[in-house]
Amino acid sequence: MTESDKLDRKIILATTVLAFILLAVLLFVIITDSPKFSEPKVSYSENSSELVISSISNNDENDIFPIGINTADIDELQLIPNIGPVTAELIIDYRNEYGTILDFDELLSIDGIGDKTVEILEEYCIIN
Repeated sequence: MTESDKLDRKIILATTVLAFILLAVLLFVIITDSPKFSEPKVSYSENSSELVISSISNNDENDIFPIGINTADIDELQLIPNIGPVTAELIIDYRNEYGTILDFDELLSIDGIGDKTVEILEEYCIIN
């Protein structure tokens, strides 16, 4: 085997190793940047007895928060952990009756909403 053949083999080996490393890095980036999906949200439609199953990715979830407490509709409010259709409707009814919510503690005056619910709302919402 000549010196030229040995050099060619070293170049081929180095190129193969480099290509393998680049492929491994690319796969790592693809896997770590892919969306992670949460457990499906299961609820019943208020207008019928239909079962509604939905799922959002964690990336989407992060993009929607914080939610504006004064502009969120019933579906947006239900994206907040532990906020179901009844609580969401209570918040919307309060807004419709009393106007803009200026402080989260206002919601404590609503029957069915306590300190824990207000803490959750403060974590996921803003007053807008």
